[in-house]
Amino acid sequence: MPMMDPRLEQTDKSFWHGFTNFYDTHLPHRIEGKILEFGVFKGNSIRWLLAKFPYALIHGADILPAQPEWPLDSRVTYHEVDQDEEEQVKSLLEKIGQGLRLLIEDGSHFPRHQSRCLRLGLDALEPGGTYVLEDIQTSHPAHSQYADEFGSAVGQTSLSVLLAFEHLKRRGEALSPSRLAVLGRGSHFTTSDIEKLFAQIASIDVYKRATLPSKCWKCGSSNFDYHSYRCECGVDLMNEADSMTVVIKKA
Repeated sequence: MPMMDPRLEQTDKSFWHGFTNFYDTHLPHRIEGKILEFGVFKGNSIRWLLAKFPYALIHGADILPAQPEWPLDSRVTYHEVDQDEEEQVKSLLEKIGQGLRLLIEDGSHFPRHQSRCLRLGLDALEPGGTYVLEDIQTSHPAHSQYADEFGSAVGQTSLSVLLAFEHLKRRGEALSPSRLAVLGRGSHFTTSDIEKLFAQIASIDVYKRATLPSKCWKCGSSNFDYHSYRCECGVDLMNEADSMTVVIKKA
């Protein structure tokens, strides 16, 4: 078995979520344009992107200013952006301009931010480009961030809308007026937004981890209690709302 690239092993895309094998299948093999990732954290995803796409220009957006541990490279530019401010997100996308081939949304994970970036980001993405919405489980009703936004109410989120789109497209069905009326009930997307998104999306692929992570995101241990599905530090390893990502191909 080949050794895992250490840059890949250090990102939770690999050791916790298990997204990377899925990405190997669904992400482009070569990008010569621009990549934008919301959410830099410790910079490991940027290191992974630098290695995976050696001909791309990479933009990292975060609510924090550039941090000392973030990788420096002539192909990387960092932007300080608050996803809660629509005009800041718009301004960033306008600044990056044409040639955006891959957008990875791995930022705050707030459901409203995921929906905002999806709506604005798909507009900015080049035709045939790829949009990745990571950690979309936070828009699932079983997740605490969903509850923080919606309480006990049923909310319209990027997850519910994208799962509906995937269902309709897999069945070869159009977005009928009755379906549109149901999907349009909420605050994240208007019916016009939903019609536009449905037309912009060529395909949707959904992943949810069904195995144990390689190691714990909190303590780094792999000493697991296999019967309780918990790490020795107490972290749950298989929550109902955990480790979900969506890969969208733009028409």
